[in-house]
Parts: sequence; structure tokens; C-alpha cells
Amino acid sequence: MKAVILAAGLGSRLLPRTHNIPKCLLKIRGHSILEYQISALHQNGVNDIAVVVGHCAEKIRTYLKPPVTFIENKDYATTNSSYSLYLARDFIKNGFIYINSDLLFHPGMLQTLLQSPHKDSIIIDRAFSTTKDMFKVEMHGERIFCLDKNLDHNLAAAEAVGPAKFSPRGARELIKHITSLVHKGERNQWCYKVFSDIAKYYSFFGVENPRYFWAEIDTRVDLVMARKMLPSSFTDFLSDYQTRT
Repeated sequence: MKAVILAAGLGSRLLPRTHNIPKCLLKIRGHSILEYQISALHQNGVNDIAVVVGHCAEKIRTYLKPPVTFIENKDYATTNSSYSLYLARDFIKNGFIYINSDLLFHPGMLQTLLQSPHKDSIIIDRAFSTTKDMFKVEMHGERIFCLDKNLDHNLAAAEAVGPAKFSPRGARELIKHITSLVHKGERNQWCYKVFSDIAKYYSFFGVENPRYFWAEIDTRVDLVMARKMLPSSFTDFLSDYQTRT
């Protein structure tokens, strides 16, 4: 299984901290978000990893220990995550794990996703706030039919956390849809919006987070809270991965 980590964004809501550093390299309890992510992938046997870089790309290239495939989004300042994923289309075409580089998650969440019988799915959390800036999901049973930040609270069953996984067929559907958008000049969609689009006609499922801690680092408040609340167990799985600093 391959994994792609999208790390091209400016991290504008974390300025000035992200002026000269991508937010995936911000430290939480002494380790970068990206280090936690790659360690979680390695622990689950996922070693074929691509990172889509953009803002401060060279800092990520220097920081990461190879082997890692780098894909550069030179238009990161004017595009969104779906375009970064489009640039990785040759890498992901046979199935992959999708990760946003600002998501701090325990490897147990990824293990749960990989062990799920649903070939195309995403980690969800049913304990959520309707006011939080996360994509909410409308579900019928375990199947997802809509992902939307502004989903009516009466329809929202959970929030979409991630990571997500796609089978070869699911990856092909995703690539086909994103390619159509790009050819129409639409390069500013969130990936989760694209997931929502294909979920309307292709089976995409929610896999419940088995109560592991996670945090999306979008703002300074998010960063402060993650540093305060991160369980000590998160550092237990980092020993197998070293970065070049």
C-alpha cells in the first residue's frame, strides 16, 4: 500500500509561525507533525510514501529521511488540496492512503482503517461539534453520502477526520473526477469536497475512530491545545523513524 501526504499549503492561519516553515514541521512534544505521521505509516507497514510539497518545499526535502517520493506543487499559493492530489495521480493510481499533513493521529487509527473490510473509507468521529471547522458527514448506516463543512446539524452523523484509504478502483474514480475538474480550470477544491462528489455515486464508508486522540492543526489555538493534550503514548512509536535535522 502506498501513502500520499499533502503538505504544499501555506498554513496561513498559523502565521507568523508558518512564514518560513511548513506547518507539518511544527513541533509538538519535540517531534514534528510529519514525523508522527510517517512513524504511524511505518508502524503499519506502509513504507512507499509520497509527500506533495509547495510552501518551503526545500525544508521538507532536507528534513525527511529517504526513501520518500517528493512531488512539487509549484502553484501551491493559488491552488488547493485537490490539485496537489491531481499532481500525485500517477503515484496513487493503484490505491493509496490519503493524509493531510496537519493531522496528528495515533497509529492505531490507521491500523483500524487498514483492517476495515471497506476498501474505500475514511476515519470518522461521532463525538463532534457542529460549530467546529471540520467536514461533517451525512451517512446512511456506515456509507457516506455527503461531506460538507456547513452540513445541517440535523443531517450530520460525524465529522471526517482521516486518514482515508482508496482501492485501485476508488483511486481511478477519484483521479477521473479530479482530472475533469482540472481540465475545466477548477483547481481550488478541497479533497474532502471531491470525496463527497464521488460518494454520491461510488460507495465510500466511514470507519469509526476507536477513541484515539487526534488533532487537526489549523490555528494557533489548535497548536497550543495539541501541545497541551497530546498523550504521552504518542511518543512511544517514534523510535523506528529518524529524521535528518
